[in-house]
Amino acid sequence: MNRKTGKEGTDANPQKRQKRGQRPFSPKRKRALSPFLPRIVVTMGDAGGIGPEVALRALARPSVRKVCVPAIAGDLELLLRVARESGVDMPLRKMKAWEHVAADTIPVIDQVRVKGNPAAGKPSRAAGVAAGKALELAVELACSGRADGLVTAPVSKESFELAGYGMVGHTELLAEFTQTRDYAMMLVSERLRVVFASTHVALRQAARKLSARGILKTLRLTEAYLDRYMGIKKARIGVSALNPHGGEGGRLGTEEVRVIEPAVRRARGEGILADGPFPADSIYRPDFARQFDAIIAMYHDQGMIPLKLMGHGDVINITLGIPCIRTSPGHGTAFDIAGKHPASDRSMRMAILECARIAKRLNHAA
Repeated sequence: MNRKTGKEGTDANPQKRQKRGQRPFSPKRKRALSPFLPRIVVTMGDAGGIGPEVALRALARPSVRKVCVPAIAGDLELLLRVARESGVDMPLRKMKAWEHVAADTIPVIDQVRVKGNPAAGKPSRAAGVAAGKALELAVELACSGRADGLVTAPVSKESFELAGYGMVGHTELLAEFTQTRDYAMMLVSERLRVVFASTHVALRQAARKLSARGILKTLRLTEAYLDRYMGIKKARIGVSALNPHGGEGGRLGTEEVRVIEPAVRRARGEGILADGPFPADSIYRPDFARQFDAIIAMYHDQGMIPLKLMGHGDVINITLGIPCIRTSPGHGTAFDIAGKHPASDRSMRMAILECARIAKRLNHAA
């Protein structure tokens, strides 16, 4: 919802032309009318969180249905209950085929069951099992060509662990389900793109697992997907340091000298426009970050904090390296408000719009 005009959808349009230094959501491409409407499957997320609610709210939006044919992978009975409780008026229908999706309904791929009635506001095994099955279904559809992209609603990592998947997030499960070895997580806000050299691991493990080879792979993926998804040729990529003040020549940590600098040198030798490492308290400043098309963060919070501070919560996640398009909202399950207060679907809506834009771009390039 645009706060100034009150018009729905005008604040989440990612389809303006991209120029260096402009907003990351604006891809460098010509605007062209196309009859292609990508089929986007949205997972219902954690039944104990806000995932089902924000998915339903987003799919009821005219701005979403104008650019894609969406469907939710989930439990129809649970989604009907959530729709009633959250005031989503658009009818839900069990989907038989993409060709039969009606414009005035929310189609549900009703092949997932949530056992029992998971309590709102807390993780559970039942929610984790259902969320995992919904993800597997969505991956199968997207990777087989029966859907053109997938968007995942948030799931608690604790729910995944209780369900037997391990203490992992969507990114790691997507890599496992698609048998992808080299992958990365890119978070995008209106003014910043960050790709992570490590994902959901403890800080101590993130530092220990850093390697020149791993950072080089992340740089390669970043360059390739900024071109493939955003249309940015020869992207300029900044690399963050790990230690305070960039390690002070090895006096405050040796990772910069032993690991990060060799990775940057090798990347530059391959023609990748990488630069760094720069101290983390400098590279994310808006005036400094503006010179880069993306920044490589060494660990989760190093990149997430500036993203959320500068993006005011308007952050989406794009998985790089897997054989299908996947985006997601940049927030979590919001257990603190689940079932209590209306949840904003803004980030979910932006994730769906971005997934549809990428799908259209790839279809146009094919």
